Amino acid sequence: MLNKLGRTGIMLTILLVLGGCGIPATPIDMIKPPVSSNSLESGTVSHELIKLLPDQVKLIVPMQSKEGQDVTFGDMDGDGIDEAVIVYEESKASGKVLKAALFKQQDNKWRIVSEVNGYGYGLEYAAFADLNHDGIPELALGWSLGAAGSGLDIYELQNDKLELVTKKEYHGKLDLE
Repeated sequence: MLNKLGRTGIMLTILLVLGGCGIPATPIDMIKPPVSSNSLESGTVSHELIKLLPDQVKLIVPMQSKEGQDVTFGDMDGDGIDEAVIVYEESKASGKVLKAALFKQQDNKWRIVSEVNGYGYGLEYAAFADLNHDGIPELALGWSLGAAGSGLDIYELQNDKLELVTKKEYHGKLDLE
């Protein structure tokens, strides 16, 4: 009897060691867009921008990104030099906070000029597009709200600060370009 009990204990111990006791990641945390060659080329710029973000942040890649890139580029101020946007998740004592940082390049150096808070569970869409047809692109950020659908925030750049112009709901795939 002791022999059988000993073998059972050893088998349970092996199962616990091999099986682990970690909690599996949720599906939304595991789904990532593919990495393209364009994102590899912009890798040096990405690393330079990431260094300017707070420590211990998690970059958020838009689910509907054509390029699968963590950095979105576009000229918001019409000076012929692209600005960059990175959306990231910051863990705080009160929970996770989504943020978008706008970077501007001056004298071949990048700096953060504006940050906005996001909402929801993740980022569906990020793009620069001239939505009001004034010749200057706006920043469109689509946030995943889970079963409630998605929310779209449209920002303009005013005095080196992102200003919210429009906020609305949408459902399904978003293509503003």
